[in-house]
Amino acid sequence: MFETLDILFLIVSVLGAAQAIFLIVLLMDEGKRAFKANRWLMVFGFSVGMSFVDDTFDPIISPLVNLYLVPVFAPFFFAFIPSIYLYFREISGDPASRPYRHFLVLVPVTAAIGLMVYFKRSRMIADEGHIRDVGLQITFSSSGLADMVLLAIVILFCTLFAVYMTGIWRRARRYLRQADWQLQVDSERLRRWVIELLVGMTILFTVFTVTQLFDLFVSQAEWLSLGVKAAFVLVFFRMCQVIAQNPALFVQPETSAEGVPGDAATPPDTGRDDGGEQARMLRMIVDEDNVMRIRTRLEKIVASRNVMFDPLLTMPKLAAAVGVTPNQLSFVLNKHLDKNFFDFVNEVRINEAERLLVSESERTVLDIATSVGFNSKSTFNLAFKTITGLTPSKYRHENVDKPND
Repeated sequence: MFETLDILFLIVSVLGAAQAIFLIVLLMDEGKRAFKANRWLMVFGFSVGMSFVDDTFDPIISPLVNLYLVPVFAPFFFAFIPSIYLYFREISGDPASRPYRHFLVLVPVTAAIGLMVYFKRSRMIADEGHIRDVGLQITFSSSGLADMVLLAIVILFCTLFAVYMTGIWRRARRYLRQADWQLQVDSERLRRWVIELLVGMTILFTVFTVTQLFDLFVSQAEWLSLGVKAAFVLVFFRMCQVIAQNPALFVQPETSAEGVPGDAATPPDTGRDDGGEQARMLRMIVDEDNVMRIRTRLEKIVASRNVMFDPLLTMPKLAAAVGVTPNQLSFVLNKHLDKNFFDFVNEVRINEAERLLVSESERTVLDIATSVGFNSKSTFNLAFKTITGLTPSKYRHENVDKPND
């Protein structure tokens, strides 16, 4: 019979595996330009998802089979942190030249876990109750070699945790400086997302590591492990929510490939904090004549509709269409139109959606949402209500019959 803890683990694990799949699907839908960075979030989602799959097996298969599956699932723990580290390297403009090297540790770890299982197999058969969730508690008994192998794996994990978390924080700080320099006010959403991901992952990885150490060295920590698993489910849910609301955060900026000068896309690495001075100098270039030219060009782009309704539209892409740098466009939007990039784009899209909701009442809300550039109905509903104060359905209901009044 299943115990309460087993049932809770099974529920959380099924939810976690489903959420991981949904996260990967959302990230894949962001397009080719987003793939280079988002592939590491996909690796992270897949790795955590595999741990959820492992937990779904625990209550329904024999302890001995569980033991044999440890070398299959446990090594994925070592992919959690490197995948987040590689994500921050990618978005900060310094991708790893040989990213696969960060996952080579899985080979010796898998071999070591397999060796540990081999050494302890006979004792497990004699005492099946000793087999537990993700491995074996360190007891330093007569079969000491297996305990030493497990201890070495734990030390390696803690070392990698410290090294990678340091690297993640350093890369994140660099990315935030670049976002401030390049996007100005539009960097605020990027900043919130990066800080949320950074702090959340740091806390979660720390609690996860402490829980595993407590579980191995002190006593069984099933309830703590359940809490960590539930936290991973919440993290996946939040990531899916952020992707749905702000897909542009997950699209890599375009630089000189679309006509934006390379030195305007990346702040110079001079060894001192002169990004603010560089940004101020660029603002000075946008004189009144250029402001009018940019605003005129924006009006033509809005009227043509093609660019503004691109679901993968980013600040660099719009700047390239206007013929200016992202920094110059951001300055004009902020200082002369009193809007940031996201608000400007959403306002144009919602204005068109208002027209379509009334003039083409036979079309579904989802059809109209996708036609104006939104990736999901929930994102469209949120943006529409923020701007108009009504849901799309209520707006249509209140306005579709007005011409006949």
